[in-house]
Parts: sequence; structure tokens; C-alpha cells
Amino acid sequence: MTVTNILKKDHRTASGMIRTLEITPRFNGMVRKALFNQIRHQLLVHSQAEEEVFYPAVRNLVFGQVDRYVDESYREHQKMKDLLKQLSNVDPLRDEFDAKVAELRRTIQLHVEEEEARIFPMIQRHMSSEQLQQLGQRIHNKKLDLKKQIAA
Repeated sequence: MTVTNILKKDHRTASGMIRTLEITPRFNGMVRKALFNQIRHQLLVHSQAEEEVFYPAVRNLVFGQVDRYVDESYREHQKMKDLLKQLSNVDPLRDEFDAKVAELRRTIQLHVEEEEARIFPMIQRHMSSEQLQQLGQRIHNKKLDLKKQIAA
């Protein structure tokens, strides 16, 4: 599987999980907290794999505009991590939790739109399908390693 397909799949998974959390009734606090923890885990693994594997490969491949987009992606990741940390400390039954989840959804939506519209087309123009698959394998392996570390 190519790197862009893997990352797009992650993007769709995260968006779906957040939508599920948003429609889960408030009185299900334990379910909402469990969903949030799954979302948090998935987003942290995804973002770290992008930061350690994908973005450095992109920077090495394409020059010029891409640096600006990659820098913006790092900032968006930091905003997402800050929101996840804040959400970890908020009761899932409170209005504040819902507001932060909505902000997280918007942050992720913006990140996905920019990454898929700007960075993905650039690397697809500059990498062969074999290179895209090799980078996809590296992302896959990094995500497996990160999941093992978290589970340990």
C-alpha cells in the first residue's frame, strides 16, 4: 500500500471516530471517555509516524513550497496534541468537552485538507509508485513499533 493511501485511511478513521464520539449521548460518560482514549491513541501514533518518517522524506524529496506546508503540518500536529492533552483532563459529560472535541475535529479537518491537497500531490509527482510503496511500508512499520511501545 502506498504512503498516501495509508495516511488517507488513517485520516478517514480518525474523522469517523470523532464523529462517533460527537454523536454518543452525554450520559454515556464511560463510553465517551473510552472513545476519546482510542482517538487519542490513534492520532498520536499517526502524527508521530508522520513526523518521524513521512515529513523528513518529503523534505528530502521536494524543495521550495513543501517546506512551508510541512512546517504548517508540524504546527497543526502540535495544536492537535495540545487539544488532546486538554481533553484528557475534562469530564466527558461537560460542555467544555464537547467544545474541545469540535475544535479537535476542525483542526484535524483542516490538517487533512491541506495535507491531501498540497503535500500528497507533490510527492506523487516526484516519487515512483515503488517509492510510494516503500515509504508506505516504512510508515506501517513505524506505526507498529509505536503501538508496541504504547502497549508495553
